[in-house]
Amino acid sequence: MRDIIRWLRKVEHSAGETYAEAAALYAGERDFSAFLEHLAAEEAWHCQVMESAETYVAEVESIEPDFSVDEETGTRILGYFEDMKEGLGSGTLSRQALLEKIVEAELSEWNDIFWYVVNTLKDQTNEFSFYTARIQAHVKRIEHYLQDVEKNTTILEKIQTLQPVWVESILIAEDNEMIAELVASLLGREGNIDVVHDGTDALERIESKFYKLIVSDINMPHMDGFTLYERCERKFPGIGSRFLFISGNLSPEKIGYLEKRNISYLAKPMAIQELREIAARILLSA
Repeated sequence: MRDIIRWLRKVEHSAGETYAEAAALYAGERDFSAFLEHLAAEEAWHCQVMESAETYVAEVESIEPDFSVDEETGTRILGYFEDMKEGLGSGTLSRQALLEKIVEAELSEWNDIFWYVVNTLKDQTNEFSFYTARIQAHVKRIEHYLQDVEKNTTILEKIQTLQPVWVESILIAEDNEMIAELVASLLGREGNIDVVHDGTDALERIESKFYKLIVSDINMPHMDGFTLYERCERKFPGIGSRFLFISGNLSPEKIGYLEKRNISYLAKPMAIQELREIAARILLSA
């Protein structure tokens, strides 16, 4: 968890510096400059939140995350702000392009991961419960500015309404609601997603609807993931090719079970890019 928090601190710091630089360059446009200054201040505060998170994690027993930020994802997100800084410095980044870059960055996995950390810690200490409402206000500020001040909803709408590459149905069976929400968010543009929190509900969904991808935990209440798979395989032979198991406790026996049946799997903490690549492979398969 500390590695994720440190990465988030780096991103928040870079975002704050970039927004502050942009605010200074657009000082002559009062509303736009004020908007950018607010964003810079909020990112500085987010950085402080992550400093508190790192301190807390260092003082308690190790908190094992369910995801890792792989190099490709981390570099791409930091690249948003590097590109903005370069464009601002050279004068080649237009006002419109700056807004588009800001919204694109804010709607990237960056904030999904930030929310995941805060929500994980919120369940362990009341300190982080206080942060959630203010963090949500950050997103609302951007929406308000684009809609009510900028009168340019097309930037936000263009990104929010991007159609998934594959309009397939995806089922996520995960008893941890925070993990389920994060996986759903990360795969949200790949298809239409349903989420259940135990194996019995997952079986009912699979029996009544075709899912091209089934992302399942192994240890779940009422029915574990392997029993779910076996029940589905009896009714729908070959369905194992559409399963992706995720688990924080992959013993050699479990790995052997999965590999013998050629079923995809990922160990927690899982890399975001790896999750997407395996999901894409399954979704693109015949």
